[in-house]
Amino acid sequence: MASLVETARGLLNGWRSRPATDWLVTGAALGTHGLLVALTGHGDIFGAPGRDPRLEVYTTGATVVALVGSFVTAAIAQYASATGRRMRVLRTAPHLASQFRRNWVSVLSATLFISAVCLLAIALDTTEKDPGGVHWAVEGALLLGAARAYRLLWLFNLVDSPQVTP
Repeated sequence: MASLVETARGLLNGWRSRPATDWLVTGAALGTHGLLVALTGHGDIFGAPGRDPRLEVYTTGATVVALVGSFVTAAIAQYASATGRRMRVLRTAPHLASQFRRNWVSVLSATLFISAVCLLAIALDTTEKDPGGVHWAVEGALLLGAARAYRLLWLFNLVDSPQVTP
């Protein structure tokens, strides 16, 4: 049992230090969902409703992600200007500093990407049934957003974590 916990902890720490794994998790989840829809003919969350409800999802997605992006930008500005021993440790500790920066950049760049996908989907989804599959791109972008949202929560918790001892 202890080795299972250690393995899970190692996987989680590996995921945290490699933001690119969010793309793999997103691809696996989207691929699995697409396969299930293809096999069963049911469960296409964004493809089932008509065009107007899909456009509402795209618009809402772009708006929410843009708002989160502005909060992330404010948080990065506060991080960059903060003083004190805890922030100095976060910036200079070899095991934390580069990981911290990579995670911030990944979260911020994802907000830009997801907003762009949602806004592009508004322009490209022009029919009632979306035969081009634009809604799948939005679903993938929103899944990436969910992974990056978890990463963002982890970053905020890291600032107050006992792992970061001044």
